[in-house]
Amino acid sequence: MLILSIIWSILIFVLCTMPTSGLPKIRIPNVDKIVHFGFFFVQSILFSIILYLHANLRLYKILLLTTVLAVFYGGFIEILQDKFFNRQGDIIDVIADTIGGIVGTLVYPLALKCIEPLFRKST
Repeated sequence: MLILSIIWSILIFVLCTMPTSGLPKIRIPNVDKIVHFGFFFVQSILFSIILYLHANLRLYKILLLTTVLAVFYGGFIEILQDKFFNRQGDIIDVIADTIGGIVGTLVYPLALKCIEPLFRKST
């Protein structure tokens, strides 16, 4: 699960820092906000499961840590976009990242129920 989370985080970074000219043009209003939400939704589920399996934290601590991760990682990417990647940083993207992180964390117990049997079979 840790490897998957790392790969997902790298994928987020690569896709958020690549030139917009390399991205497909989609004519859906605010589609980039939906994408940001989705990226951090999945990342927070993965990170929450890692914390649950390896750190044995209560739900409120997992919610806090994954929210902080979403805010800082999303903000970090937006600052890098603005300063180094010839893209414009956007605070609304950070808000979408944060909301995706929070919702993903709240949904993670359901995701955990779906994948927990896989861990029991392999151990």
